[in-house]
Amino acid sequence: MVTLNLCLDQLVLALAAPGQVVGVSDIAHDPRISPRWREARALPPVRKHAEEILALRPDLLIVDEFLTPSLRKTLRLAGIPTLELAEADGIGATLDHIARIGAALGRPAAALDLAASLREGVARWTAAAGPASPVAAIYQANGMTLGRDTNADGLLRIAGWRNLAAERGLSLFVPMAMEELIVATPDLLILDGETSDRPSLAEQMMTHRAARRAFAGARTLVMPHSLWLCGGPQNVEALRLLAGAREALKR
Repeated sequence: MVTLNLCLDQLVLALAAPGQVVGVSDIAHDPRISPRWREARALPPVRKHAEEILALRPDLLIVDEFLTPSLRKTLRLAGIPTLELAEADGIGATLDHIARIGAALGRPAAALDLAASLREGVARWTAAAGPASPVAAIYQANGMTLGRDTNADGLLRIAGWRNLAAERGLSLFVPMAMEELIVATPDLLILDGETSDRPSLAEQMMTHRAARRAFAGARTLVMPHSLWLCGGPQNVEALRLLAGAREALKR
């Protein structure tokens, strides 16, 4: 079995029996975005190229909805069974993916256990959210933020935060002007990590002197991409961090 999507890779690696997976997406090896990068690195990286997929002779292909028509046709002619799943935008969709992947792998019991563990973790860190809840702003390299219809937005709401981007009507992965961020004065600024060992102009947006001045003494939280970019058991740790930041704000 082969997976071709970073988020689906994580669920498959959590559910599959030894030897069931013969390839994962080529970005699953990256520890910055892949929670299960260690397991992934034991497997060949696969791109959405017919020759790479066919060379592994998979008996099942788990993919997202972004395959090209030509690749779809090739896979159909090759007779490779395919399970196509849309991008999960929250815990509910993630639980659905766990159930469907577990069934496809013949691992329903493992899927039930994983789903139960995720539900338990979510319940532990759920906080009532409403109009008076504090506001968090996600700010990443190149001035990008995460708005509605993203897993991160759903986790913010579960943990009792309002998302500045969603409040402004922004969705998915979009830019937010530095000026807008400064004027909004959110209660929490969420960054995706320290600057890398190869600093870039993109990362300078995250340490802009205007932002440093505006947020001097303000609360910040480092949230690694790997904890909330995709839906899965790693989201429980993201919720724990968000809950901790909310409690610190109350104090």
